[in-house]
Amino acid sequence: MGRNKQKIGIIGFGRFGALLADLLSSDYQPIITDERDLSGQAQSSGYPWANLETVMEQQTVFLAVPISRMESLLKEISPLSRPGQVLIDVASVKTRIRDWMIAELPSTVQILNTHPMFGPDSYKRDRDLRMVFCPTRIDGVTESNWRNIFESWGCRLIDLEVEDHDRLAARSQGITHFVGRVMKGMDIQSTAVDTHGFRQVHHVVEQTCQDTEELFHDLQYYNPYTPEMLTDFSRSVHAVKARVYRPDSPPEVIGYQGIPGSFSEEAARNYMKEEKLGDIDTKPCLTSRNVMESLYTYEIDRGIIAMENARGGVVHESIHALAKARCKVRSMFHIQVNQCLITKAGVDPKEISEVRSHPQALKQCSRFLRENFTEVPHIEAEDTAEAARKLHRGEYSDTTAVIAPARAAELYELNVSQFGIQDLKDNKTLFLVVERTGTSI
Repeated sequence: MGRNKQKIGIIGFGRFGALLADLLSSDYQPIITDERDLSGQAQSSGYPWANLETVMEQQTVFLAVPISRMESLLKEISPLSRPGQVLIDVASVKTRIRDWMIAELPSTVQILNTHPMFGPDSYKRDRDLRMVFCPTRIDGVTESNWRNIFESWGCRLIDLEVEDHDRLAARSQGITHFVGRVMKGMDIQSTAVDTHGFRQVHHVVEQTCQDTEELFHDLQYYNPYTPEMLTDFSRSVHAVKARVYRPDSPPEVIGYQGIPGSFSEEAARNYMKEEKLGDIDTKPCLTSRNVMESLYTYEIDRGIIAMENARGGVVHESIHALAKARCKVRSMFHIQVNQCLITKAGVDPKEISEVRSHPQALKQCSRFLRENFTEVPHIEAEDTAEAARKLHRGEYSDTTAVIAPARAAELYELNVSQFGIQDLKDNKTLFLVVERTGTSI
């Protein structure tokens, strides 16, 4: 009897392609092809294997290839198609696939976009088999025929525009697979104290992570609504964490711009003393941007950044970091900044070949540099103390001088050649204390 069945083409014999062949076999004789040689698997399942040209001779052809390969496949099969032929896709995203099919296929080819909301693992145990049905370009008789066939599989058809499908899918299937991969990356394992709720969540992880990495990537990347979903997801995670780590809670870690020996470290220690915070941990973050990122990822509870100097003006690095960050200013304070010319031991000032420091320090000492080091380069560094550390490590020439705090010379075994070289004796810098935005409970 099977030999009398009408033939139907399937391009793609992955896990879902194999399930599709089984489902279609009650009404049709599937003929299989794939860019990989899976002829052995197909024939052992009772399905003829053929080349692409033979499969494209069939009146109806299912496209069951990964989304990332769909556009190139459509370009390849377009010359092989013929008027009235029906091409049906089963991909997890619809807008991009629909657009590709319309762009690449002749206008005489019929197009039916579908998304079976089940897979090889869920088909047998899911009592609510749903299939999104998008009759993009298909005649009424053919559309009715395929509605009847899909319903005979036990599917409940959901008619949607492709854009509506992708918008909804991003916040259902998309977020489920995303969370599943996140939890897998955390190596979440079953324990002796698992709750029923956790077991259900862990089952989702197991189910979603059985799919290939390619499917996961395509599901997210080709859905135009994924960026919006991920932005909302990130915002919600931040809001929930903010309710746990409330801004009015005592800080456990203070982060600061710079490294040990910098003025920002001095500012952080002054702040901790004034606020009577005790001997809590500090974290050097080198840059203002790193302070903001550490705050956002909960590595620190408050951050200290330099904002403006009486001689050097605003610290542009901090302005840019603040503009892009989600935080609020808790307080502000000044400290006196005494810049020092620092060299390796035994280096005569006449031997200095270059001066390196943070742009703010170079500005604060511009008159000193103009009067004493006009003929040598003045080179910007990420941080005053970092410049001192690099000189100590041998990353700069032995005849390099750096402008940094006296404490940096002490920490990195260097020599203070001259103290207080800043142009203004009353050289104060404004520092900000920043913290996460949060919600009161």
